[in-house]
Amino acid sequence: METKNSRKAFMVLMASISVLVIGFIITGFIIFSIKGKKIIEEEENGANLIITYTDDRTGLKMMDTHPTTDELGMKNLTKGEYFDFSVDVDLDNAARVEYEIALVKNIKTSSLTNDDVRVYLEKEESGTYTKVFGPEKFTPLTKKTKYGSKIGTMVVYKLKKSNSTSDKYRLRIWMSEKAKDATGSFDVDVVVNGKAE
Repeated sequence: METKNSRKAFMVLMASISVLVIGFIITGFIIFSIKGKKIIEEEENGANLIITYTDDRTGLKMMDTHPTTDELGMKNLTKGEYFDFSVDVDLDNAARVEYEIALVKNIKTSSLTNDDVRVYLEKEESGTYTKVFGPEKFTPLTKKTKYGSKIGTMVVYKLKKSNSTSDKYRLRIWMSEKAKDATGSFDVDVVVNGKAE
């Protein structure tokens, strides 16, 4: 009798442990699969903007960088010197969405001045990246935009969409060849702000 009860208790314990392990695996998979995405909802008019980052980063951080010409900076494909991301537009109930891409400078980890930095943005068209902004120095906003980009951020691109799409972008930032310092760091996050109609 004791043996049958022990076996039943053991089987119940093993089943409980199996359910817990499967639950942890599923939860971990869900967390991993949504990592690197940020959903911006425009609830008033029913549209979504989803920005997807690469490598679980939300921007570009240059460390110990050196002066570079614009010609080289615009073509640089060294890992860590460029940042790929995409913006997915889901119109849902909205007729159109307007959005802007902005850069938020991390003052604590940036030693270079805004004038010493060059910013360049490309958008993918038919498998090829083409210029949509720059190269220009980092120029922060002096007032908040109607889409929500804050003072101190830099808007690098604005776009109107009347259908649901996915746009891919590549951001590059480098130290200007005219910079006063021989080396330095610059750290920005990429954000997307939008408005649906």
